[in-house]
Amino acid sequence: MAREHRSLLRGGFRRDAARGRSRLSLSITPMIDVVFQLLIYFLLTAGLMSNERILRGELPPEMQAPATNDPFALEIEPLVIRVGSHSDGARITLSGELPNPTSVQALEQFLRDALLDASQPQGIFPSDHPIRIAPESNTRWEHVVGVFNAAVTAGYTSIAFGGQE
Repeated sequence: MAREHRSLLRGGFRRDAARGRSRLSLSITPMIDVVFQLLIYFLLTAGLMSNERILRGELPPEMQAPATNDPFALEIEPLVIRVGSHSDGARITLSGELPNPTSVQALEQFLRDALLDASQPQGIFPSDHPIRIAPESNTRWEHVVGVFNAAVTAGYTSIAFGGQE
């Protein structure tokens, strides 16, 4: 009995008297000590960073990088095509001083004539010029799809929907 009592005090094995088996007891005191020591260490070392400063450095004008614009801003204004549905069909309005086509076929012809490429150097817009289709709230879907198909058939590759003029 004294032997079991001494082993219990040392945190060693305990004997289960009813079954005759030994059980291992776990002492978590050293683990708690280590956790507190780590906590104190990180708190003390984290406080040393308050002495850091930001130093301003300027390059001579000839070595400075050119000012950059907003990377999300468009370099060129998109061609906005407003589409509306009326009793006699689609009403198409182009942004800027461009003439308004009377039908989807006239829009396709205008866009094809305005395409700037090697075979047509008098064109206005390159094939990657942004085109934005802005349907009105009462526009039928077939008219919007017709305008989209006209722009794609004319050879344009950067077409988006929505937005204001």
